[in-house]
Formats: sequence, C-alpha cells, structure tokens
Amino acid sequence: MVDVVKIYLETGDFHEAVRQSGLPTHIAHLKLIKSGCLKIQDKIQYGSRTAKLGGMAEELFQKYVPDATDANKYFKKNNPVYDFWLDGLTIDVKYSSLYKRKNGNSHHWQLRTKGNQDFIVAFLERESGSELEEPNILLIPMQFIEEQKELHISQSGRWINDFQVEPEELQPLLKDYALLRKNGLF
Repeated sequence: MVDVVKIYLETGDFHEAVRQSGLPTHIAHLKLIKSGCLKIQDKIQYGSRTAKLGGMAEELFQKYVPDATDANKYFKKNNPVYDFWLDGLTIDVKYSSLYKRKNGNSHHWQLRTKGNQDFIVAFLERESGSELEEPNILLIPMQFIEEQKELHISQSGRWINDFQVEPEELQPLLKDYALLRKNGLF
C-alpha cells in the first residue's frame, strides 16, 4: 500500500487518495485527519460534526478575508499551529457551539488556545442550534491570552465585549496588524 497522505497531497482529491492507497475509506480518513492535511471542503464533506463546523468556520473566514492563504491548501507541509497566513501573520480559526451552564441560567463558549499563532479568530454560535448562521466573531491577539489551554467566554464577559468584530472588519484589522508587523511594531 502507498502512503495515503502523500497521495492526497499530490492529487488533492480524497476519493482518489483512497482509491490509490487501497485503504478502507474510514482508515484513510482517520490518517488524513491525524496528518492535518485535509482541505476545508473535505473536512466539511467527510468530517465529524465538530470537524465540519470547524471547516465551515474556516470557509467563512476565507470569505471574509480573501487575501489570507489557507495553510493546509497551499503549504504542502501540515502546520497544526495555524490555519491561515496573511502578510506575515498566522491565524488559527476556531468554532464553538453555545454551551449551557449546569445551573441553566447562563451560557458560554469554550475554545482551545494552545499554539504559537498570532491570532485566534473565533466563530461563536449566536444561539443554541444556529451554528454558523450570523455567528459572533472574535479577533483575539494571542498577546492577550495568558494561559494557553482553554478560554471560557461568557455572553457578557470581557472577551465578547472587547474582541467582537463585524465580518467586514476582519480583513482591514488584520491588514493593519500585518503593517505593524512589517514595521517591527508587533
């Protein structure tokens, strides 16, 4: 059997990689997920619910920031640290469903924040069950995250109040940060 990851990177086609590798579909899919090289569309079509929503968030990010380079699509080597690159900035795109607290009175979102990326762009489900329909969007510079494990975001807390942006603000803000990076100020 031939390495399914190598075939996938060469062909860019999930079905062709499965066919050429001779692996069962689910085994090939697991290997490609572990490698991190699945394209956004493949995550959406073949991934778990979480992978699908994450892939859809990446697709939405690409729509709002068309100048960003998809790291998995254009960088042949898998980079698990970030999803996109924009003028020297690395950006990790996250999705979170809205969770209900045990007492049932308040809701929150939860994000993993590990990594050396420059920014996290979080797409947060606005209402339970709405998924990516008009999500709340946060643009968080990693400099504001003290402990890189998990971030709990409440509906009225500082994360949502201080870092929420509109979709049309994403690209201009990131471009401003990129200019600061270019000038050695960020």
